[in-house]
Amino acid sequence: MSYAGFLVFLWIACIQLPAFGSVEMDKLSDRAGAFGFRLIQNLEIPERPNLLISPASVQIGLGMAYAGATGETADAMSRVLGVSTVSRESALEEFSALQAALEQPDEGIKLKAANAVWVDFSVPLNEEFSSDVAKIFKAKFERLRFSDPESTRRINEWVSNKTEGKISQLLDGPPSPPMFLADAVYFHAPWANPFPKQADREQPFHLADGSTSEVTMMNQNGRFQYAKTPEYQVVFLPYAGNRFGMYCFLPDRGPDALVAKLRASAWSELSTSLRASQGSVALPRFTVQYDATLNQALIKLGMGIAFDGRRAQFTKMVNAPDRVFIGAVLHKTFLEVNEEGSTAAAATGIQMRTTAIIPSREEFNLVFDRPFLVVIADRESGTILFLGIIGDPKS
Repeated sequence: MSYAGFLVFLWIACIQLPAFGSVEMDKLSDRAGAFGFRLIQNLEIPERPNLLISPASVQIGLGMAYAGATGETADAMSRVLGVSTVSRESALEEFSALQAALEQPDEGIKLKAANAVWVDFSVPLNEEFSSDVAKIFKAKFERLRFSDPESTRRINEWVSNKTEGKISQLLDGPPSPPMFLADAVYFHAPWANPFPKQADREQPFHLADGSTSEVTMMNQNGRFQYAKTPEYQVVFLPYAGNRFGMYCFLPDRGPDALVAKLRASAWSELSTSLRASQGSVALPRFTVQYDATLNQALIKLGMGIAFDGRRAQFTKMVNAPDRVFIGAVLHKTFLEVNEEGSTAAAATGIQMRTTAIIPSREEFNLVFDRPFLVVIADRESGTILFLGIIGDPKS
């Protein structure tokens, strides 16, 4: 599959992480990053120039489902989610650490994150599952009559509220019994040094197919954290407070090779290798929205048993004789980058059913006029928040 001509948004959900027992945050963030890159490498690219996903939103949504899984299903999910080397209790502790991190936004940064579980009135919910999900994921539980169209409005209203209206409709129709799980996140941050609007220029952006698209290019000169390798250049653009920021990667050989390179790298090491350098940055202004059903990508990753109505084991979820399985993993996302800063949102719905960097010392001039990578991250923990490959900023 080709990664040229699309955008990927990766939210790994680590802000400033407190101590959580035996959780090693560097390893946790690296495992979460690896999950994101594996996920995008298994997505079928539609006939759209940009693709936008939030793997950690998917990870937390699936984490809630994992809390109800047993046997081979739990084993398969733990491998896909990157927690197969630890016990179930330790895996849930890691999810708890990620969830707790979302409750600690920095001053000047707006961050909202929430989880919810809706259960059909006909289903006897397992108390251990509901207790685990409420404690670990801070999820709200609500009983609904899924056959009533009002259930669709209630779920979509919750998602819209938690994403500041950026994602107004996750469901097109009523959910199916027995259960629907959802994760939602909203992020907004102004730049520490906004791009001056008077410096904007109309400029061609070179697409992967060889054609060009006229885009509004934002421009800024100054001293930045920067590095250059044989495969790419990267610059860090801080948000207000200098704790969060966006890493912008310009690959020499296109996004395909860069995604493979970053998948094989430890983000915790890569992100600390940039050095202060004088230079200029030209970055296109863009807004991207995307929606997808992630079933096939997750099946390719090895989670097929969770989608198999004959084999799936979610026995911790409900006290009912019918076998429960995942019917669909629904995903919608939003990302806007402009002169003032960045705004991002994501929502994931889990429909349960039955039956070495080389620092540069020279002044640089970076013009992002071809497909490139962006990463929004927390420098204190060295962990990724968002990542994107920009294929066509104007699409």
